[in-house]
Amino acid sequence: MADKGIIEQHGAPAVAVEPARHHLEPEPLEYPDSDGRFLPENPLQANAIIELRNNLKQHFRHRSHVVVKGDMFLYYAEGQADERIVRGRRVGKYVAPDVIVVLDHDLGGRGTYKLWVEGKPPDFAMDVISPSSEVRIRDAKHRTYERIGIREYFLFQPDASRPWPRLVGYELGERGYRRPGPEVGLPGAVRSAVLGVSLRPEGAFVRVRDERSGTDYLRHSELVNAMEAAKAALRQAAAAREEAEATRRSAEQAAEREAAWLRAEEAARRAAEHKARREAAARRAMEARLAAIEVRLSRGRKQCTDDS
Repeated sequence: MADKGIIEQHGAPAVAVEPARHHLEPEPLEYPDSDGRFLPENPLQANAIIELRNNLKQHFRHRSHVVVKGDMFLYYAEGQADERIVRGRRVGKYVAPDVIVVLDHDLGGRGTYKLWVEGKPPDFAMDVISPSSEVRIRDAKHRTYERIGIREYFLFQPDASRPWPRLVGYELGERGYRRPGPEVGLPGAVRSAVLGVSLRPEGAFVRVRDERSGTDYLRHSELVNAMEAAKAALRQAAAAREEAEATRRSAEQAAEREAAWLRAEEAARRAAEHKARREAAARRAMEARLAAIEVRLSRGRKQCTDDS
């Protein structure tokens, strides 16, 4: 009979036996590059993220070694497990900002951002708030980004009907994040000193303005409209060139006809003059012959008179 780990055996002293223990080693941490969702389910949030990311790529298109990514897993604590399970796996502690910008850095082909590999935190991060977002989640991200050392952190609310500031920006200082003042002259705009742009809410999107040139970057629909307008202008210009070319050809043909008429007229004039000269010469020759005949006749008449 066994009781509490004590086994009795006949003819032998009782021996204490430890209960069986199962030492389960924790599964190794993984660092996946996705949770299987590439875009938010809410279209307002997804469209705002895509447009912002494209505008920032356009802003840095002439500058090398600038990383502009979105929804990338950022692992910030090597070897520490996140409380979330991603697709049934234990993963490292991570955040996934909707947009990150890393200046003077080459990410290569790496699909995740590990602080201990890259050697520096992103310079800028932005989250676009979805209708299901909660204030406590935003606050937790705020503290995490602050602890990681992201220099600027922005939040945008694409739904103008919700009672929350549309756009908020934070700068990292000695005492943590602080909110800079609004951009002068642009209602609702917030300046990003790190990126060299100002950001302002415009409908369900963030309008990005280049500080140096003072121009706004166009969204995809605006670029399409601008391209269509440019194509229409090119078509109109081509039609105008064709019309001008047709007018030029018509004018050249008219000039050629006029020149041909003038040449014909000149040829007719020269032919008439030549004919007149020939007729005058013939007339003079006839007059000379008639005069010679008249002289001979006159001489004959005189001879006859003398003979008689």
